[in-house]
Formats: sequence, structure tokens, C-alpha cells
Amino acid sequence: MIQGIQILFYIIGVRKLEHFNQKKEHAEFCPKGQGTFEDVAELMRLAVLRCRKQKIKKLLINSTGLSGLRPPRFLERYQFANSIASDASGKVKIAHVASRAWVRSGKFSILVAKNRGLDAENFLSEPDAMKWLLKTDTKLPPENA
Repeated sequence: MIQGIQILFYIIGVRKLEHFNQKKEHAEFCPKGQGTFEDVAELMRLAVLRCRKQKIKKLLINSTGLSGLRPPRFLERYQFANSIASDASGKVKIAHVASRAWVRSGKFSILVAKNRGLDAENFLSEPDAMKWLLKTDTKLPPENA
């Protein structure tokens, strides 16, 4: 797995991740268009890894610009939560703005991710997500950890 993460770090350094923007206190990843759950999950993982590499502690993911994306199945949610938690390594806090169906089905994913040390939540609105994301947080490790 370590080798896989190193390869992904290389890819992130070489290839521009579309719809990823660094702000003053956080980064935003707002993919647009159509894609499969697998495609979108991989892009989200790349965004998390980019944050970790650049020492960005907070990430807003807004997937409401995607069309035709079905909520993941049970096993996919479990695997996705495991992957994202592993990629973040407790160093990236994630707020995800998504459709009502995704948020409803994502409660399990959030529980799995939190059990693996990830500070993450799903939201229906970006203002609610930003409020939660930018609040003072003591869970994330210091910058040099």
C-alpha cells in the first residue's frame, strides 16, 4: 500500500487535478460532469492525497455538480471509507456536500471513516459544510507532525 501511495503522490505532482482549488484556510474539490462511482471515488482520493502532500488540513468536496452518479452500494461505501481514511492519515478534515440520496446512504461511510481516525461529515449545503469545516479544531495534528 505504501508503494501505491507513493505512485499516487507522483501522479498528483505531475497531473493537474481539475476542479481542485487551494484557498487561504482550506482546499476545495468540486468535480463536474458525469462519471461512475469508481471514477469519482478515485478523484476524491487524489484530492485527499494532494491535501496531505501539500499539508492542507481541511478539504471541502462538493459533488453536487456531478450528474448520473448513483449512491454507492454497501461494500463500495465500506471500501471507499477505508481508502479515504487511510489516505488522509488523520491529517485532513473533510466536509462533503452531496445529494440527499448520497448523504442518506453515506451515514455508514462516515461511521466507518471516523472509526479509522478520519474527521469527516456529509452535508446537503455548502454553507453548512463550510461552517463545520472551518470551525476551530483540535483533532488534527500540528503542522509538523
